[in-house]
This record gives sequence, C-alpha cells and structure tokens, in this order.
Amino acid sequence: MSIEKFPSTPAPYQQLPQQNIPQQADAPAGINDLEPFIATLETLGESALAVDVVKVFEKNSRTFFQYENISKCYFKLKQWFDAMRSGEKAIALSPATEFTNVLRSNLINIYNRCNYPEKAMAYIKIQEQFTPTVNLALDKAYSLYLLERKPEAKMLLEDALFNHADELDDETKIKIRFNLGTYYLYEDRFQEGLRHFMLEGAKMKLWQNEALMERNRKLGYEFWEGTPGIKNLIVYGEAGIGDEIINCRFMKHLKDMGINAYWYTATQSDRDKNDRVGLTQILKKNGIQVMEDLSEAKKLGLTDIYWTLSMRLPIYLNCEYKDLWYGPYLKACSEFKKKWKIKGKGLKVGIRWRGSKHYEHDLHRSYPLKQIYNILKDVKAEFYSLQKHDGIEELPDFPGLINVEDKLETLEDTMALINNLDLVITSCTSIAHLAASQGKEVIVMVPISAYYLWCQVGNKTHWYGDNVTLVKQKSPRNWNEAMSELKEVLTKKGYLK
Repeated sequence: MSIEKFPSTPAPYQQLPQQNIPQQADAPAGINDLEPFIATLETLGESALAVDVVKVFEKNSRTFFQYENISKCYFKLKQWFDAMRSGEKAIALSPATEFTNVLRSNLINIYNRCNYPEKAMAYIKIQEQFTPTVNLALDKAYSLYLLERKPEAKMLLEDALFNHADELDDETKIKIRFNLGTYYLYEDRFQEGLRHFMLEGAKMKLWQNEALMERNRKLGYEFWEGTPGIKNLIVYGEAGIGDEIINCRFMKHLKDMGINAYWYTATQSDRDKNDRVGLTQILKKNGIQVMEDLSEAKKLGLTDIYWTLSMRLPIYLNCEYKDLWYGPYLKACSEFKKKWKIKGKGLKVGIRWRGSKHYEHDLHRSYPLKQIYNILKDVKAEFYSLQKHDGIEELPDFPGLINVEDKLETLEDTMALINNLDLVITSCTSIAHLAASQGKEVIVMVPISAYYLWCQVGNKTHWYGDNVTLVKQKSPRNWNEAMSELKEVLTKKGYLK
C-alpha cells in the first residue's frame, strides 16, 4: 500500500552546532555540506544519482563532520542503513560531548527507522543522563512501541501531552495525538482512535490533503463532514491503492443515505505515470460511480456538489465496528476471471512477502520468503507469487512458487488471480485488501508497526469477516514466533497435518 502510515514519533534530523567544528588537516578538500546539492538532484527526480554521489563522497570521508553530513544526506534520501553506518562512523570520531549528543540523538532516530529499537534504547539511556527532554521521551515511546511494550509507550505519550504541554510546540502535540490514535484503536475506542489517527495525521501532511483542499477552493465545492440531506458528493481517494480498496466499501453507506456519490482517484491524476492501472475499472465494474476528471461534474449537470476524503468516511458516517463489514463488496470481472482460471482441483495458494523497497516502513512489514517456505513445503498445493518488482530476487528461496509477475499487467489481473485462489498469505500490502474485499480466505502477516486496520487485540479485524486471520510479529526483525503461529493457524484450518 503505497502511502500507508504506521505510528512514529521520530524527530527531524538534528543539525550539529556550527561554531567551533574542528577541521582535520588531512581531510580531502571539497567535502562540506552536500545536502543542498543532494536535495537539488532529488527535486530533479535523480534520487538514484544522488545516492551514487553520496557513496562517492563517503569513500573519501575522514572526519566526524564529513560522516555526519553523509549520514544526513542518506537520511534525506531514505537510505536508512547507509545513514546508520555513516552515523556510527561519525559518533566514533566525535571530538566533543556537544557533538556526540546531537549525533546520538540522530542515531536514535535512524535506529528506530531501521527497526533496531534495542540499539535506540541503549543510546536513549545514555541521553537521559545528559539531556532528559520531552522529545527524547517521545523517541523512547516509539522504541518501546517497536519492542512490543505498548502500555509503557502510551504512558510516555500521555504524560508528555497532559503533564508537559507547555514544553511542546503545536507540531509535536499533533504528532502525539496522532500516535495515541493507534493505542486507542487497540483499546477498541474506534471513533476516538480513528479521529486521532486521521485528523491529526492530516495536519502532519501524511496524505495530500492540502493540495486537495486548494484544488477544491478553486472549484468552489464545500467540504462534507457528514451533514445529512446533501445531493451530490465527490469522494477523493487521497492515499494508496490499499486505502482506496478499504474505503470504497462506504460508497454503499452513502447510497443508502440517498447521496449521489462519485469516487475520484485523486492520487493517480496528479502523477505523470498511473501507478494503479485497473483500479478505476474495478470500481466501475462493481457499480461504483467514478470520476476520472473533475470537469465531468459540470458535464453531468451536477449542482449542489460537496466533496470529502475517503479515509474519513467512517468518521463522518459515525460508523462503529459493527458497521464496517457487511460481506464481500468487490469482485473480479468475468472477463479477467476467465483469463486467470486455473485448471485442476487442488489447493491454490497466493503468497506476497514484500512491499516496495522505496516505502520507508517496508523494513518493518516484509518477511523472508525462505521462512514461509519452510512452513508451507509440506502443504499439498499450487503456490502462486503475488509479488511485483521488489522481492522477486527471493523466488529461488521457495522452490515451485509460480512466478506470474510479467502477466500481472493491471490490478484487474491481480484481483482475478486472487479470485481463483483458495488462500492468500500476505504481508501488509494492498494484496491483503484486494483479497479480503472479495471475501477470500486471507492470512495477513502483521508487523509490530501495524497499520490502523490491524490495531485490535487478537487475530481478527473488525474491518473484514472471519475470512481474515491476523498473524502478528512479536519482536523486531524477527518473524520466528509469527511463523510458528502461522503453522498453528494452518494446522487448525486443516492445511497442515
């Protein structure tokens, strides 16, 4: 799911104090602040070139300041492990406490992003002796969350918000409330949790809300927040593919209210390349009215038009858990089902183990294909890879896994293949929702940094029926316990003996 957001509280990359930074006589010339140059390359769409440039300069770095600058550039480019390596070199060469404290704070941030919260905690304990700040407590809360110590993490967040509010700026308060939304969802406080997650997340610009607001200011449409009695509504699919699949279910709720609603896939219309080919066709073929261009509203003669954001629909519709799942709400079209019809009567299983490597939280949600092979090798079934692009290089780790990547040209292909499968086992990507929305049997391997749909106690989610089972990770970077649980689930369901 391309723009899904997990809970996080890391602070921005901190700058070193610029005064009195010592220079090293034998350091190569020309390595000063690379960040403006790297930022320019990234703006020009040359991120890969920017990474290569930083690597060249890293090879010629000598001083702590140069390594710190390299680490900062890697951080900006979301090359977390490279940032970690350079940051560790910088702190090893740091000549003074005033620099070491900043470097340590940045490494805490990087360790959490690399899913090494135990390393972050080691530095947090040191920092607490030097500079015990509220922001450090927030970093600690995130580390505790990643270590599956949620009650302690929540306590730190609430203490900061309610007892140290005068020490926090507005941006930090928003970030805390956003994170608390996740904990409230774990406590089945659905509306409260969702409002914190969605409304505070929007203030953090996690989705493209501001651009959409500006677009509609020009059009003159009023924003809808659940007021009854309106006639026409445009629903913006403002986030990732998975989020559109999740929230298009609420078009039925709007129809039941007598609202003439249109779905607008806002994100793909703002990109040079449509990264969700087939989504519009899926929605249309399932009876959902779709606008591909906002000018269609005038062509259709619509008046009294309102607009809203898809991810907020359960808030504005005042939904509770019982309102979320009313049965399968999407299906593959007959043409594609025939194309992907699989011969044979045996068990057919689809596997997805990774998301996009460019997504900053993919380090948290992806699991090794080899591990799941060790669980499934005794299951008598045909196994189909639902992987696209990243992760394909792992296919040799699962002998017999059928690779159909080149044939999965659109989301309609993927949906139809899933329709012809008996079981889907997937990481936290859009595949989970493409399968679950059809009512297929799905097992989702949920990382500790769980997306908000999976933030409930137990192995079920209110968003889908009993066909979806959640297998939850217990410790960072380690899927061993989750794989043992998966084996138990498969045995209970009769797939393993």
